[in-house]
Amino acid sequence: MNKICRRPVRWAYRFASSIIQRLSIFIVYAVCTLYARFGIRVTVEGLEHIPSSGAVLIVARHYHHLFDGCILIGVVPRRIRILVALDGVRSRRTRSLLERLCSALSWPVLLRDERLRDDDEANHNGKVSAYALNESRRYLRHAIIGAVRLLRNREGLLIFPEAYPNIDAVANPKRGEDGFLPFRTGVARIVELAERDGCTRVTIVPAGLRYVRRRRWQVTLRFGSPLRREDFPTAQALVQSLEEWVQELSFT
Repeated sequence: MNKICRRPVRWAYRFASSIIQRLSIFIVYAVCTLYARFGIRVTVEGLEHIPSSGAVLIVARHYHHLFDGCILIGVVPRRIRILVALDGVRSRRTRSLLERLCSALSWPVLLRDERLRDDDEANHNGKVSAYALNESRRYLRHAIIGAVRLLRNREGLLIFPEAYPNIDAVANPKRGEDGFLPFRTGVARIVELAERDGCTRVTIVPAGLRYVRRRRWQVTLRFGSPLRREDFPTAQALVQSLEEWVQELSFT
């Protein structure tokens, strides 16, 4: 096939990819919006803290492996992407499907190496995860690159720095429905890398989630006052402040 013949094929492929991406985005965000409005009873406070434009990083408590993302996508009045971990996936087919979906949605994907390490060490009945431990570093690198790219493109990004939800489809290190894990410092690292270009300024918004079991889940979502990296002497100080803010927004 010569170059002239290849052009229509390439154009058709790009057009089809664009349609698939837009359709995926529409379906996921529409489902999340409907679920947040009708599937869960949600009360939202402090929504005015979310800027209507510019790079914004929402740092939230992680309580439910599915509902948290649906709620935040459904109520935030601008498109946000989510940094997700897929190491809990158990089949190759599901892995492929979810990675394609995350790619279409521009959601960065990483693997929690401690979970994969425990999986390898236990290994009683064969591997549980569809991923291997030696893949975690590559996924982490791509996830950071993707997150930085989103922020430099003035997009919204949602991160759960605890890394594990209280209610999950698989076992996790949290204990009880009020368990809260220390925040991981990677959240500050992503902001630092994004701002290295000299023109990106990331607005960091803490978000607390408080769930109450009723006939239907009742959830209070609170957004706190925005923070800036330059207001803190160290990355650790920023992470500690975010952790304290999110706990206060979640438990008061």
